[in-house]
Amino acid sequence: MVVSWPIHVDVDAVERDSASEHVTRLTEVDAFTQFGSRFGILSPVDEVLRQMKFNLIAAKGSLTYTHAVPLVLAFGALVLGSWDLGSGELSSGGDYNRGGIFGSESGFLHVTGGALVLSFLSLFISVAAYVLLMAIFPLMRENLLYLIFGILAVEYGHIASHASDPYFPMGSGLATWTGAIIGNGIILFVSLGVVRRSVMETRDFHVEVSHIHPDPRRMRSAQEDHSLLLWNISLFLWLLFLNISAWSGTHAVARPPPIIGDTGGFMALHIISGLVSFALLIHVCWYPQFMMGSSSGGIQSKLARMVSEGIGSERIEVEIGICPDCGVTSSVSRESDGSIIVSCRTENCEGRGLVGTECEYCGVEHVGLVACGSCGATSNVEDHFSTQGELW
Repeated sequence: MVVSWPIHVDVDAVERDSASEHVTRLTEVDAFTQFGSRFGILSPVDEVLRQMKFNLIAAKGSLTYTHAVPLVLAFGALVLGSWDLGSGELSSGGDYNRGGIFGSESGFLHVTGGALVLSFLSLFISVAAYVLLMAIFPLMRENLLYLIFGILAVEYGHIASHASDPYFPMGSGLATWTGAIIGNGIILFVSLGVVRRSVMETRDFHVEVSHIHPDPRRMRSAQEDHSLLLWNISLFLWLLFLNISAWSGTHAVARPPPIIGDTGGFMALHIISGLVSFALLIHVCWYPQFMMGSSSGGIQSKLARMVSEGIGSERIEVEIGICPDCGVTSSVSRESDGSIIVSCRTENCEGRGLVGTECEYCGVEHVGLVACGSCGATSNVEDHFSTQGELW
């Protein structure tokens, strides 16, 4: 098994309730709806609602006012960037004879002073919101950069489509759709092909290493505890609301001046959908980090993890032990430096650590003897590893 960091004691936040210090797992949360018992096709609805209940419990115990600051900043940036607030620039349509950002004749440099100040304030606050997100969720920092690139692609795609047809998509031809299609193609590749794959593979790696157990029922339970069903739904809804926000904001200012009719409805839709989109982005960033606990590595795909650790020229391996009596995989593992990691022998304790050290959870010493969960035989941890190729 190829890994990129040593096995540490698992301190999954997803398994903790800060109020009582009792281990809280998804498998311990009961479904509070029974739609599936009447209509089998609605069983997924019961599961989604159950996971929503678990996420609310987890959020109550882990989220603080700090996590709300980026959302407040995002709301401020949306309002400052999409409302006139006395400048009159947006409602008047601006000067349609000028365009662009760079150059002395660029349209951006010929807007009113008030609108220019509001634009820069919106830009700075937006950057601050995303930077704060990366500081709060360090495990998702790299993936968040990819998502930001995708956000810019979607927004530019809608701008390009509206530049060809101010009333897009009503009656627009295929050529007009090109910008929006390319922008969404980029973000779909980034969000599904890169970010989603990284989170899913890191989840699988985390469960396989930190929750290894000879009992397959315990492994299935650990896999269920780390379900990403609701996270996947949040990712899809984020893509949807992002497009609504980008389209409504662009549509409100794309029509040629003088703008006829009330654009307030489009602006309100832009702000509301943008705020919902940012809240979903917070969930997309929060839940994987919450699930992985204090994992020292970042959230990466299996291939990215191998490349980042230089695997190919030098392999970093963790060997999983096998019971010498019955041949079943054990809960013992040996790192590349020879150190042996064992599970805590205290019942219901999820601690893991080096032989001879004390468990961080219950304080019991990790001993060099382990009982097989399959046949019950007790043996020395050294006997759980192959000696093929060794002299002694």
